[in-house]
Amino acid sequence: MMKKFAAILILSFFYIVGFAQVEVDEYQQGGFCTFDGQFFPVEKGMSITLGGSCGFIVKDFRIGAYFDGMSNTVRIIGIDSNPYSLRQSHGGIYFGYPFFNDHDFHLVTDIKLGYGSSALVNSVTRKGYDKAGFVAIVPSAAVEYSITDILKISLGINYQFHIKVKTPELYKQSVLNAPGVYLALTLGLF
Repeated sequence: MMKKFAAILILSFFYIVGFAQVEVDEYQQGGFCTFDGQFFPVEKGMSITLGGSCGFIVKDFRIGAYFDGMSNTVRIIGIDSNPYSLRQSHGGIYFGYPFFNDHDFHLVTDIKLGYGSSALVNSVTRKGYDKAGFVAIVPSAAVEYSITDILKISLGINYQFHIKVKTPELYKQSVLNAPGVYLALTLGLF
């Protein structure tokens, strides 16, 4: 089910990109750099993930690279009933597109496709255990406001999908699949 949803999501995104065409006299290119903070639930805690993306803008279409990592540790109880602190990070490629970009308030959709890892740290011994690898797919939608010609702020929602590459033994990697909200600040030549 998850693989079918991911395939449909990726195909839909590339379909949207097909409509990202502008007239020859409106051709635009530039660059951007985004700093963001994301908040999503993990078991009984709240994860705070900080990161960003940088790249190029061609015909309003944003393409670049990103990196996101947990800035806090989230406590979980492992399958062995021991307390652990969970950490995770991922990075990869970023695609985004703004709708109605000629207005100050407009919509932005984007998707992050990357690879990452998660690990448990024993809360008592402080030793790391159970490292796991995953493919991350993070689609999102946001409302973006143009503060100036080069500065934009956005507030949106996203969902983190983690597809297993190396399965952990002490916890279910599905605890990282969760909806979230994010706040982003974007600088660029739009």
